[in-house]
Amino acid sequence: MKSKSSFWTYQNGIIVMMFFAFGLVFMDRQSITFLEPFIIPALHLNNAQIGMFASALSVCWGVSAWFFSSYSDLIGHRKPILVIFMVIFALTSVLSGVVGSFLAMFFVRALMGLSEGPVFPIGATAVKSVSTPSRQGFNIGFVQSASGLLGSAIAPLVVVGLANAFNWRVAFYLLAIPALILTLIVAKYMREPQIRYEDTQAEVHRLRWSDYKVIFRNRNTWLCLICSIGFITWLITFATFAPVLMTEVDHISTTQMSWAMSAFGFGSWIWGFVVPFISDRIGRKPALIASGLLATLAPLVLAEVHTGIGVLIVLLFVLAIGQGFSPVVMSIIPSESVPAVFAASTIGLMMMIGEIFGGTVVPTLAGVAADHFGLTMPMFIAAAGSFLVFLIGFGVRETAPRKVGQTRRGGNQANASMPSV
Repeated sequence: MKSKSSFWTYQNGIIVMMFFAFGLVFMDRQSITFLEPFIIPALHLNNAQIGMFASALSVCWGVSAWFFSSYSDLIGHRKPILVIFMVIFALTSVLSGVVGSFLAMFFVRALMGLSEGPVFPIGATAVKSVSTPSRQGFNIGFVQSASGLLGSAIAPLVVVGLANAFNWRVAFYLLAIPALILTLIVAKYMREPQIRYEDTQAEVHRLRWSDYKVIFRNRNTWLCLICSIGFITWLITFATFAPVLMTEVDHISTTQMSWAMSAFGFGSWIWGFVVPFISDRIGRKPALIASGLLATLAPLVLAEVHTGIGVLIVLLFVLAIGQGFSPVVMSIIPSESVPAVFAASTIGLMMMIGEIFGGTVVPTLAGVAADHFGLTMPMFIAAAGSFLVFLIGFGVRETAPRKVGQTRRGGNQANASMPSV
């Protein structure tokens, strides 16, 4: 009875809510990549146009993530913004099934990015505000791992199955239903996140734009921005072009492709909370370096190893470890490197820079490269993104509470929460 009551806490409740919120966001975002074999002939698209869908969503996602998460920090109200955008991204899923041309789909995907961008920064802030220090990395990592389970593992099985059974438009329509149900749950049960202002360097109870410079006073902010570009390059380029490569180059069926991408998704989910959990113990930096190097192999394997579907499933499951360094470099280290009141703004900044460069410019260039040099070229571009994370990881300063706790106890608490350059 005691264990039951200790599990059903608000901390665990908000983690579950934000897990499904971010997971459904990524399910909507990634669904178009798994439906490409159906959409390409229906809308008469080429690879460059497929890349442009990802680019449109990414640039709007990035700008929206930064602007509205910063706005939520400035006004001190995060829950209403979160609920509003959850409703909008559910409706954009319906619109994705309505469109009948490249241009219409392009604008709908841009609107989806605009609505989905603020969900994770605000959700991560809510999680951080209720997390105990020993669980902070795991909690945020678990929430972000939802992108792997729902967005990459379950999504291909569901949307491809629906497209085969009905059509690709029905798949988009039905994805809106769980998003709307979750929105009602969040609106009813989520509390406004309470930021611990005593953790900040100054007595700041309502942010001003002039306070924003605090974010850029430490080296980790700049290095994590570069790593964010590398991660988004790895993820979006791989996820956008891997389904097409498997069906057109390796000549596997759409069903087998969905199995392989689902395996990658399940691996992303597992690694998504295992790597942050490990980073709580051994430190953020070594976990980041090791996972960055291993993730580089995933697109290289797909480009060069043309093997049976069984072997491919195992390899993609193992090499999905890049989703493990994602929360470390885009959420955990940045939020631990600045005062708590700037957490949503900092995470939003990481997403904006990562999405604009790694998720907007790169997929379009990768699509052009695929049209001119073949579908293996995007895989080499994706590998370069992860390898960049591996290299930059050596310069990151450690922020794990277990590793820096002794230093913080011996020095000034406020200065420890925001390392100097």
